[in-house]
Amino acid sequence: MTHNVLSVMLSHPKSPAQRRVKRVVTAVSGALVTLAVMGLVVIVPVDSTPAVAATSTNSELTVAWDGDVSLAKDFQPERNPSSSGYAEFNDIKVSVSQTQGIVDQTVRVSVTGFSPTISATQSRDGVAADSAKNYIQAMQCWGDDPNAVDFNETCQWGGRVDGTGVGDSVIADNLGRVGPLDNDFAKPTTHDVPFRTANGREVSGKPRLVDGLAQYDMLNYFSSSSTNEVSAARIGTKGSGYFEFETQSSASAPQLGCGSAKHLRCWLVVVPRGTHFGGNGDECSGVRANQDPYDLFKKGQANVIQGGSPVNDQCDYFDNRIVVPLDFMPTGVTCAIGSTETRVVGSQLMTAAMSSWQPSLCSSVKSTFSFSTNSDVLARAQLIDTGLSSPNIAYSGNPVAAGELSTENQRTNFAKTTLSYVPVGVSSMVIGFVAESASGRQESLVFSPRLMAKYLTQSYPFLVPQSISSQGRNATHLGAANQKYTKPFQDPEFQVLNPTNYLQFQYVPALVLPGSKSDGIRQVWRWILADADARAFLSGAEDPWGMTVNPYYLPKGTAAATIPWYLSESRDYLETAVTRAVGLSNLDGTPRKLVDSPPDDFSKYDQTLMPLKLATERSRFDSIQFAPYSETFLAGARQTFRADSRAKTMWDPNSINAVGEKGDWKATGAQVPGQRFMITVTDSVSAQRWGISTASLTAPGTTVTAKTVPADVKSITMTPESMSKALAALTATSLDSVKQVDPSKVVAGGWPMTMVTYAGVNLTKAPVAARKTISAMLKQVTTTGQILGTAPGELPTGYLPLTDELKTQAVAAIATIDSFVPVTKTPAPKPAAASPVAPKAIAQDPFEAAADSGAAAAADPAVVAGVDELSTARTNASSTDPLLLSGLVIALVIGLAGLLIAPVLLRGRGFF
Repeated sequence: MTHNVLSVMLSHPKSPAQRRVKRVVTAVSGALVTLAVMGLVVIVPVDSTPAVAATSTNSELTVAWDGDVSLAKDFQPERNPSSSGYAEFNDIKVSVSQTQGIVDQTVRVSVTGFSPTISATQSRDGVAADSAKNYIQAMQCWGDDPNAVDFNETCQWGGRVDGTGVGDSVIADNLGRVGPLDNDFAKPTTHDVPFRTANGREVSGKPRLVDGLAQYDMLNYFSSSSTNEVSAARIGTKGSGYFEFETQSSASAPQLGCGSAKHLRCWLVVVPRGTHFGGNGDECSGVRANQDPYDLFKKGQANVIQGGSPVNDQCDYFDNRIVVPLDFMPTGVTCAIGSTETRVVGSQLMTAAMSSWQPSLCSSVKSTFSFSTNSDVLARAQLIDTGLSSPNIAYSGNPVAAGELSTENQRTNFAKTTLSYVPVGVSSMVIGFVAESASGRQESLVFSPRLMAKYLTQSYPFLVPQSISSQGRNATHLGAANQKYTKPFQDPEFQVLNPTNYLQFQYVPALVLPGSKSDGIRQVWRWILADADARAFLSGAEDPWGMTVNPYYLPKGTAAATIPWYLSESRDYLETAVTRAVGLSNLDGTPRKLVDSPPDDFSKYDQTLMPLKLATERSRFDSIQFAPYSETFLAGARQTFRADSRAKTMWDPNSINAVGEKGDWKATGAQVPGQRFMITVTDSVSAQRWGISTASLTAPGTTVTAKTVPADVKSITMTPESMSKALAALTATSLDSVKQVDPSKVVAGGWPMTMVTYAGVNLTKAPVAARKTISAMLKQVTTTGQILGTAPGELPTGYLPLTDELKTQAVAAIATIDSFVPVTKTPAPKPAAASPVAPKAIAQDPFEAAADSGAAAAADPAVVAGVDELSTARTNASSTDPLLLSGLVIALVIGLAGLLIAPVLLRGRGFF
């Protein structure tokens, strides 16, 4: 569905002083850059069908601008009926989809009762602004009292003051914290609107002159790459709409401290901007009437362009704010001092669930479950490992299988190991996207298995490295039909699948793929390979319009697996191309077919390097720099929401590269609002959390040809109902008790990429007390942990609660854990005169002593002396420092390191 809306945009500074500001020097930390937030959103009519990601919760709150009777009524400023803006704001209502259990995520903000946005043009108004009158601004604040006089000083606003990459949308002096009068270095003033951090540090909202350049100290705390402020959200023709607002916890914005012990409640502040001027001249804004330098706007002046900052107390805009409380999940350690720690590893699909379950498990099971995400195949190998630090529990979509174990030692361990598999989560893989055009945000997009195969094999010109300086040499290795499709909508298959809105996808998409291995990724490939047309395309056959797969993805030795190559062995540019053999091969050098078995990763096999002919550049960029991997499913969804692919294709001669040489490729920045197209492969929970749309899919076997009537193409939307239908296709894997959805057997209307995640428990390795701890944890997460909600211990949106059948299976598997008795080794005979000497205890995964008495431990025959000895490892004291993350978050971050390194370093060398 096309929403007839316009995008949120910002404007570049125009005055000489403002142009000096554009050269501001910032010192944003690497961590904040990693968590870059563009905060530019689209507001769409609320009477349109919302994206699946907009699921509301029981903490949704609606606040009226005037006469509010909600739970937030005491937080609203008093309204003065005689004020200049009263008549244009008094019907406004703001609804926020979730106000409790907030983490780093998005919430949907819906607006009704306003007036359509009005633009200003240079010729008519003397200044250009896409949002000149009747628009919305939004920000996050941490102050204890939203009615305090200085509450505005606790609001994160001003990160875009330098105008970086924001275009003409609002008057430039909207973007700072003070008016032009207080920014004038020639006539210093004492007035300031500082930003106060949650730790009490006061940072000026005014610039300093450093070496002739304006520098804002507040940009060291939040900048255009990290702030979540919404500088301008346009209102639709019906005076209503909605947009996604990113909430930031102390984990991503320590300056706000939201979720720390002192600031569990923060605030979403929405400021409507109407048509009346809010201050007196350049104390508020430098906008002038009729471009007369002496004819400044006066307070209350009607029908004028909205100049001035929403937090500047020399304007009255902040008096019109609507305040919505946001109650954050705690970000500090919540387990009591002395609690035991149980290591859990595995699937990213359980990240959100574990984040919710952990606080509740702390109080009920008295253990910290430190969760480290890694690839499913690695988690399974760790599960059977006998090392002292190896985990006893691992999340995965499939069971351990001897065929995937790489060493004889692993296979020997596996043969001696008893495992139990407990179903703990149902979620799905999705194709997430954000698309904005002149017509607004697109919420509808359909993919067939073959269409997705084209994207994953870099078979479009826009998915392989290109360079302006290499015109005529870009993507020449792709087929003739492929080279005609410079934009997605030009592919006839795309048009058949999206007949009503394909022309809205005019912009080149950035494809963000996760760099890790995962059973979830394997499920995406299973959906693709279940389709005969997709398999034929991947094997080299033309689609009905002549498009063929990228030669790099064909088996090595195939006649079509050759390309024109413009570089010599020493990487010098060749005017005349040479023929180069490419293609996939196994470790032993034999040809490999992509269709032989579904991969568990998204390897980028295209080895194109650009630019071909170096000028000032010292190196070339490749497929991974052109389209970098995301660290996780969650990170990919976040990047898609922010429209930031992080592509490094802009040469900066002054940057220092990894080896200390001058000159390197830099990121090009986020896509322009209103001209966005981002696609990612992520999971249903991450897509919901970050408010991105999810594409519909066609079932395997759906025929799409030049003769196909678009109306005959049936697509499936990802919903709880379609996920539930897919579970009818659960099929045994290598183990009868571990079943996974077979995309080829999914009934009509079932979501083919639905996944069940299992907790694999090593019964042979886990000591009796550890088994009791794990059993208690699994009993909770498979019962009360399956209740959908945002409270600690509940199941986050995007999961499907376990069905009755899966719950029954979970009960049986947990009973196996409870009743397990390891095989007793018969000790070797000892001489009668010898005195028995107990072997030294071997520490295993820690667990709580109080959970197991000596008698209980004695009931479990020891296989190896010492396996039931208690570890001294315990949870550290809780910290109230908002800069510190919870133990769970730290474990998640650490676990990501191994997630990417192996695939990235070894890919292209035959290992991945």
